[in-house]
Amino acid sequence: MPVVRHHLSCLGCVALAPASLELSCESCGGLYEIDYPRLPEGGIRLPLTPLPLGQGGTPTISFDWPDALRLRLELKLEFLSPTGSFKDRGAAMLVSAAWSGGASAFVEDSSGNAGAALAAYAAAARMSAEIFVPADAPDTKKSQITAVGGRLHEVDGDREAVARAAQQYAQEQGIPYLSHNQSPYFSEGMKSAAEEIAEHGLPDAIVLPVGNGSLLIGLYRGFRELVQLERIERMPRLYAIQAMNVSPVATAFRNHDARDPEPTIADGIAVANPPRLAQMLEAVRESGGAAGVVSELEIELARTTISQRGLFVEPTSAVPLAALRRLLERGMLAEDERVLVPLTGSGLKQPPIR
Repeated sequence: MPVVRHHLSCLGCVALAPASLELSCESCGGLYEIDYPRLPEGGIRLPLTPLPLGQGGTPTISFDWPDALRLRLELKLEFLSPTGSFKDRGAAMLVSAAWSGGASAFVEDSSGNAGAALAAYAAAARMSAEIFVPADAPDTKKSQITAVGGRLHEVDGDREAVARAAQQYAQEQGIPYLSHNQSPYFSEGMKSAAEEIAEHGLPDAIVLPVGNGSLLIGLYRGFRELVQLERIERMPRLYAIQAMNVSPVATAFRNHDARDPEPTIADGIAVANPPRLAQMLEAVRESGGAAGVVSELEIELARTTISQRGLFVEPTSAVPLAALRRLLERGMLAEDERVLVPLTGSGLKQPPIR
């Protein structure tokens, strides 16, 4: 994947800005995306060379799922990434951007997986990482952050409260606040998954869990570039699945009134106000996909089912599996279609409560 000169483009007013760690447009406050002046031959464009810790290249396997009927189901084992989740792809790119920009330390907020990944890649770059997490985040994720040298800050409250605390600390200490949820570099790092999926053989549809949407956005941008390069004729349909208890993307997709969030075992996607909601909706609609929800019971049953078939994943990874039957029943997936589900996080991140 070629590294190409880039700049930042505002999603709101389309103003251009030099490449930097800035999170929002000075003119209108809109978020940025990475913009490239040219489309190179050879593959998906990247803004920087990501720090190497062995991320990417995760295997894809065929799998028989009881609810999938005659679907040709494939699973991409993203939980085999170095820190146990797909977040490694984005973390490698974002930390590389911070390091290239001259930072020696950064502040980040996370529900756990992104914090662990960013702390690990910070360690690889010899940088200091101040990671803010919800106080009720799984202890396994907290331990992983400190094990690789990250400094842990626990905050009572929801994800928005954690983000506010991180921003305040960064301002007080004069340390860059990276915000993987707002930075375009994080989702840009996810584009590598699109190339790997295309090389393996393009599926008809991809069903994935969605919180802040970095994987959804990265896949969409990656497949869009592959279409432009004429490497593929079409992109797969993208189905964004959320826990019913926290489902802003599905709610907006259906034009329903917002509902108050409730606790969910799928903590990795428990995001009530994702900053890149508009981009997620674009990815779903332009790919011909949809957004949907599953219940807590469906998530638990799906996790139990896949665990009993040899793959131990965290609840968030089970969310798209729980949606397969419903997507079939509603005609969104057809029998004999090839459907890919990325298993985004290891079960070691969040062991079942016994």
